[in-house]
Amino acid sequence: MHIGSFMPLHSVWGPAIAQLRQEFAEHTWYEGLGADAPEIASLDLIIAGRIPHRVISEAVRLKAIFQPFTGLNHLPAELLIERGIEVYNVHSNAFDVAEHALAMTLAFYGRIIEYHNDLKNEVWHGFWVNRGAEDNWDSLYGRSCSILGTGAIGKELAKLLKAFDCKVYGWRRTKGAEVPQHFDAVLPGLKEALDLGEIVFITLPATRETEGLISKDLIMSMKGKFLVNVGRGSIVDEEGLYEALKSGVLKGAAVDTWYTYPTTGVVGAPSRYPIHTLPNVVLSPHVGGSTNQATAKSVQDTMRNIRAYLQTGNGIWKADPRRMY
Repeated sequence: MHIGSFMPLHSVWGPAIAQLRQEFAEHTWYEGLGADAPEIASLDLIIAGRIPHRVISEAVRLKAIFQPFTGLNHLPAELLIERGIEVYNVHSNAFDVAEHALAMTLAFYGRIIEYHNDLKNEVWHGFWVNRGAEDNWDSLYGRSCSILGTGAIGKELAKLLKAFDCKVYGWRRTKGAEVPQHFDAVLPGLKEALDLGEIVFITLPATRETEGLISKDLIMSMKGKFLVNVGRGSIVDEEGLYEALKSGVLKGAAVDTWYTYPTTGVVGAPSRYPIHTLPNVVLSPHVGGSTNQATAKSVQDTMRNIRAYLQTGNGIWKADPRRMY
């Protein structure tokens, strides 16, 4: 088979691909390919993060794609289904995304960003400057939390929240009797989950079913709630989020997954509404799973997927383009 890697050779991918190339020398390997590489038409397997859709169209022999993360919303699902192209993904950064969601929540309730920024400007808070309870911060201990999505990230997050003796409710789109470990209950209705959780975490993937799931009407019913989105921006109505934060309907929000991203360079607003200017938001530039540890594990797990496929014809973690994860 002809196997093409679109991953950067100067990164951790270089040694990993070299190892596979040595193990499976009977196959033809192309490394460090670009979107205009002449070898694309001959590829049977592709290793890539994000590539233009035309690369998949031009890879007429393509049998499978291997990617080092979970979501499939960047891929042309209909084309994959039509041509029977398999996609293998990994869930290697689930703990890291859960940790980041918790960290943003602690930052908000602990007023970490506010205290830090004020003290950098030599402005003090608290007991030592004779301030009262208005300067206190809030503990996460014992709060009720709802996690929308009981997959890998949701399960890791539930485990972390139990360290704070939180009541943890889950909600998932697919029905099932099983209540995963560390959840107190999995609720049948989305509105019920939103009502019971003082803190609402979104860990769902971007699919046709989850797009716009948290509508403007639902957001405006979440009086006094704190919303944490480490799933995808498309799940939460953009205007509704802004209006609920600006008006004080939402107590606050921590957002890692956004609506608009820079098309070139590193400068650009994360939304068409000035959400990033509001005082009750913790901002994060979609880096929830971007730890050194998760990167290393993603490479290792992707290599395991490829190795298994080359040995047996099937990878370990197979995604479903119809469900988009």
